[in-house]
Amino acid sequence: MTRGRLADRDAVAFWLAALCACVSVLIWTLWVLPVAASVDDAAPSPLGRSAEVRLDSGERGGIWGNGISAALGTMECAVVGPDGVGLTLSGAPSLTWDDTLWWMTPRPGFAQSAQFTSLEAGIHTVTCVDALDTYDGEFLVAGDTFGRGSVGLGRNGGSDFAVGSFLAFGAVACPLIVVLVPGVILIRRLVARRRRRRRADGPEPRRSSPEVWES
Repeated sequence: MTRGRLADRDAVAFWLAALCACVSVLIWTLWVLPVAASVDDAAPSPLGRSAEVRLDSGERGGIWGNGISAALGTMECAVVGPDGVGLTLSGAPSLTWDDTLWWMTPRPGFAQSAQFTSLEAGIHTVTCVDALDTYDGEFLVAGDTFGRGSVGLGRNGGSDFAVGSFLAFGAVACPLIVVLVPGVILIRRLVARRRRRRRADGPEPRRSSPEVWES
């Protein structure tokens, strides 16, 4: 491969790293840090009780659970809006915050289990219980990590991936690309420069062996 092609590839790789840096800043500033702060500010409630949270119209809320009930999937929740009408809950996508960013959760053990969207502004009442009435646990209402909608990939966009999954993946993948791409390019250039120097110096002259005279 010629040096010109390598230079073009390096330029593309650097632009990719720069793009990933911008994406990383946006994801962490607008999504990761606000969600972590909301979990830290929320007050946990034991199962069997209700928690109230004020939301704007169209705002999404996430229900986070902790304990044996949440781990076994027996925690069931219901949300009632300010008009007294129950809201629909949505489950987790294939890849979530808890898969890639669990270490950013300020309350260890808590993971989001459901999502809801407010229809009217006001106080929403969230109640969670253990379906088996056997296990204990806690829940809280904080920021949503599942996201809204999906992105179609593959041929004709036939494969849909949740927005929350893209954010959870990009939050850890983009910073890695930013760090690894320049490092790999730098190492490759140093190795290539060393090889060129060896070729420029040429092979070392072979030393002639001393002649041996026979008596």
